[in-house]
Amino acid sequence: MLRKAFILFIALALLILLLNAETLASDNRWNAEDTFEVAGNTLTVYSQPNIDSEPQFTLYKGMDITPSESLIADGYKWFRLGNENYWVPVLEPGGISNLTVKNSSELNVIEDYYGILEMPHNFAVKLVKYPEAEGRIETYRKVGDEYVLQYTYPVSYRKEGKKEIYGDLKTVGGNVVRYMYRTMRSSMDGWDASGDPFGVYKISYPMPHDGLPKLFSGSLSLAQYNELPAINRNPAGNYLPHPGGRLGADIVLHTKRKGSSGCINIENEAMSYLYHQDLATELDREIIPLVIYDEDVIAPPVGQLL
Repeated sequence: MLRKAFILFIALALLILLLNAETLASDNRWNAEDTFEVAGNTLTVYSQPNIDSEPQFTLYKGMDITPSESLIADGYKWFRLGNENYWVPVLEPGGISNLTVKNSSELNVIEDYYGILEMPHNFAVKLVKYPEAEGRIETYRKVGDEYVLQYTYPVSYRKEGKKEIYGDLKTVGGNVVRYMYRTMRSSMDGWDASGDPFGVYKISYPMPHDGLPKLFSGSLSLAQYNELPAINRNPAGNYLPHPGGRLGADIVLHTKRKGSSGCINIENEAMSYLYHQDLATELDREIIPLVIYDEDVIAPPVGQLL
């Protein structure tokens, strides 16, 4: 009796597996032109369509991918990315989706891919970029779950457009919440009319979000992509500048008296007030979320990002 029950159990399990694989195989709701977004917080990319194969790199929530091939392996549905051996499990057993189809008519929205707004912070900053390489920053103090507008400052930068590579003189943009922190350790430090010194705010660039398109185009190696930190800090918890490379680095908000190759510039006395009064964090290298809206984007209140 037990043997018959065991055989029946195995038969049912095989039938369920076959039906599941058949369902996955018949799920052809995608084509080569489709763009997908990562649905979970992170998604591991493997060297083969097998979860026991070697992990290659990590995708973060909201990142866009376009598949080049689809197949069923080990009960999973997989997408191949680009011309390399980069594979992501699209549907897990049971039909749980790791990706969502992105409508081509949808505008890119700014999202907190890296959980920066969930980290402890007392301030937030919004940069709105206008045409003609000008813009404004708005500073906010966080009171409970609310963001209270403090001040607005005009800013400028060298060139319009999203920064793509080292030396292009463009400043940072893109639809991702970044962060910045205050520091006196920079060649861009300044001093006000009274001779009091002040430093700069370093910006988290480049991040994996910036490098992914370059990885798929072949202009950035896998090793170079994997060197891009989402959040860069040492074992003591201090935030560090993001490593330099082909995408550029060391992008800062600093006084207009200093020359700039892609940084954000603010008038000298305003920078002094910003550093000493407005965004005077208790500690240097304390995280401040930064939201950047590129040209011709309507900027909603920061609180809507929560």
